[in-house]
Amino acid sequence: LRSSASVPRSTPTPTPTDIPQPTATDTPTPTPLPVTLPDYPEGGRIAFRSDRDGDGEIFVMGCNGTGQTKLTNNSADDKQPSWASGGKLAFSSNRNSEGGYDIYLLTLDPWGTSRLTTSAVNDEAPALSPDGSRVAYVSYRDSDGDAEIFVLTVSDRSVVQVTENTSSDMDPAWSPDGSKLAFASDRDGDWDIYVADSDGSNVTNLTDSTADDSNAYDERYPDWAEDVYGDEYIVFTSDRGGYAAIYTMFDDGTEPALASSRDTGDGEPSWDPVSEFFTFHRTNEDDVEVFTMSYSGDSAVNISDNSSASDTSPDWEPYDSNVYCGGEVVPT
Repeated sequence: LRSSASVPRSTPTPTPTDIPQPTATDTPTPTPLPVTLPDYPEGGRIAFRSDRDGDGEIFVMGCNGTGQTKLTNNSADDKQPSWASGGKLAFSSNRNSEGGYDIYLLTLDPWGTSRLTTSAVNDEAPALSPDGSRVAYVSYRDSDGDAEIFVLTVSDRSVVQVTENTSSDMDPAWSPDGSKLAFASDRDGDWDIYVADSDGSNVTNLTDSTADDSNAYDERYPDWAEDVYGDEYIVFTSDRGGYAAIYTMFDDGTEPALASSRDTGDGEPSWDPVSEFFTFHRTNEDDVEVFTMSYSGDSAVNISDNSSASDTSPDWEPYDSNVYCGGEVVPT
């Protein structure tokens, strides 16, 4: 466990840039769910990507690993699922005829998939806002060709660029109230976790390490949640201990703490809705699996448990329940 004495510092505020509105594609007519989803335990479902069928597809399972069910089925690569309330899932796919990755929206009830972006370059790493009205994502459409963060409004497909610099900005994640974004950027020479208002203003570096000092760590994949007491936390991946592991901190960057300690490589963490548990991928000897563990540091549990494939990019569904995964009642 390593505490940080660094103080978050502000960086120049980028000017949001209006991007020409992409041509909206028609939403396919909803069709019956191609599979029957089982009854899942209380505590929310977890979506993830798996290549167990030979290519990348989006799967869903209960928070305890039960009922693993494929939600997409095609020969393309579907990846990086992101939940919002109401059974909505955004994901990235190269199923389009142009061959690059675009952002798609899947609704479970009624069943249907629509294409949200039609860029000639890759659009990846979608993050649905908590209410499902907006999608933050990474695109290479910027004139510099580097990775920047954009926000799309689902209702009219309007797009605004919210970061603008010559470095790479990746891994967007919404604050619980949808007013801010956390993201990873290498604008200071290494990867750090930043937060900004959802329009790109008021950028602050939370992990505050640079490539020319002794604290030059790579920190990626933030996720943001609020607990039942109103405190907000960010979980993220860092190699500050010499290997990729999961860390947590308050949403202002204070009190960073090691949450997972296995040195085989942990990444892509996602909170449950009340920041008591989180899910993440862990690299084993022959595969990558989805695990869960509690914020209090209990042993990690392999819930995808599929030794023949790579299971990655887990995302925990928002849910309205007073029961944690496993049956424990949420304190009030």
